[in-house]
Amino acid sequence: MRACARAASLAAIGVSLCFGGGELRAQASAESPQPAAQPALADAPAPARPPAPAVPAAASAPSGFSAPQLYNLANAYARSGQTALAVLAYERARVLAPTDPDLLANLHRVRESAGLPTSSGSWLEHYGRFANPNVWYWVGIAGLALGGGCLLMLRRQAGFRALLGAGATLGLVLAGASSLNAAATFGALSESVVLRQAPAGVSPVAGAEPLFSIPAAATVRVLDRHAGFELIRDSQGREGWVAAGDLAAVIPLPADRT
Repeated sequence: MRACARAASLAAIGVSLCFGGGELRAQASAESPQPAAQPALADAPAPARPPAPAVPAAASAPSGFSAPQLYNLANAYARSGQTALAVLAYERARVLAPTDPDLLANLHRVRESAGLPTSSGSWLEHYGRFANPNVWYWVGIAGLALGGGCLLMLRRQAGFRALLGAGATLGLVLAGASSLNAAATFGALSESVVLRQAPAGVSPVAGAEPLFSIPAAATVRVLDRHAGFELIRDSQGREGWVAAGDLAAVIPLPADRT
């Protein structure tokens, strides 16, 4: 009975790991969507605004960009004064290499030079992200298999109880670490970078009354999407609707959800 209970608890961990880490693994390698076109006003044309900078598509390889590629791309954008694209590339690289000291230092420097606050987030997001989620997804699966196999064999192989116990402990630790890393990275799925200064309106329609303005290169959290607009929350806790074409997701979605 004890072995069955252990196996059931292990299965629950596996379900959470596969649904959490698997989604991150698939979406972190998705191609970057191009900014959507701005809807025109029905009554009168809106004042002309400079176009948002084009977001480069992901590499043609199935795995998309690597952390070094994104880091070098961000450095090139920073040197050319394209702050928004630099922050976007740094943030995408940080998903794959969350503890790289050079990357973090450059991201902080670019934000500081643009007068932007440092990235905010929960304790889990700051300290729970320690490795590439793509790699640790498979580490977690391997740990789950090792831990589950050792637990199931404990009753049948009494002579190897110490060895099997050590294997089960190691497997569960690896699975737990993978789940922690996936949970900490999960928040990046809702983060976007503002490509150009944009008004945040009271409703998701063109010409809506602006509540405040979001500066270019700011990182915001997307709460909802509707008809080409996204409801965002900035670092100050303010909420408003911004045109989707003015934002680029840190982890691009495989398909546009409206």
